[in-house]
Amino acid sequence: MKLHIATGVLLFFMAGCDGVPDADVVARAGKHQLSRGELLASIDYSSSEDSLTASAIYIEDWKDIAALYQLALEEGIDKDPDARMLIEKATRHIVIQRFVDRKMDNAEKEGVYAIDSAEVSAFYQEFSGAFLCPETVYAVSRYYASTLQSAGRIENALKLHDGDEKHLQQLIESIEPGYAGKNRRTHPVRSLSPLEQLHLENDRMKEVLLSLSPGEHSSVIAVNDSLFVVIEMHDMVKKGSKKTFEQAYEEIEELLIVQKQKQYYSTLLGEAREKYQ
Repeated sequence: MKLHIATGVLLFFMAGCDGVPDADVVARAGKHQLSRGELLASIDYSSSEDSLTASAIYIEDWKDIAALYQLALEEGIDKDPDARMLIEKATRHIVIQRFVDRKMDNAEKEGVYAIDSAEVSAFYQEFSGAFLCPETVYAVSRYYASTLQSAGRIENALKLHDGDEKHLQQLIESIEPGYAGKNRRTHPVRSLSPLEQLHLENDRMKEVLLSLSPGEHSSVIAVNDSLFVVIEMHDMVKKGSKKTFEQAYEEIEELLIVQKQKQYYSTLLGEAREKYQ
């Protein structure tokens, strides 16, 4: 993950370098220290492997920024009027973003964005033409494995699947921990997408997918000597057909949530304008 230089410098300027216990320091550059808490709050990851990569990238960027920042201070850039103006402007943006994020998170917890089935149904009836599919769409999961043996075990787990999605995911992760993050992101995938948006690894996977019906899964597909895949077909809507209410439900729900989030933001902005403009 790349840290934007302006934001990084501003954070250094605001936070300083004091108060970090030695045991919590993961990197140093001059008089500045990177704490474990800041590192974890600044990276995105879905597995231990991802966290190691993201941490390494972030730390290298952090060291570069810390070094440049201290060099800039030696030249007195922080006292430059234009720099002070930019720092103040960036500070406002950061404070506003944190404020809006907190207010919207609290609104979500209070159920402000909650959507009921009646709202979804009304939207589906009013905009029914929007759910006609100009091309065939699919809802699929892909399960990745590093060996033919572990891929076979995943295929067998799908055969014995009793409907408990959480247990299935845990089982697949225990079979193939090396691809835990990748498999977690692709299961379960209920949203319907055109074939090209699935980004299948090769033509063989495309052929296998087109041979499946909803509720079926493939046998093991060898992508190469160290990558094997099992495809599971959850759902499909053929070209020219209309998504059912159930198939469109999640898509409509997401649209309505976004609408309510925008309405909430407009209300918040209106309150600020009324008070300070």
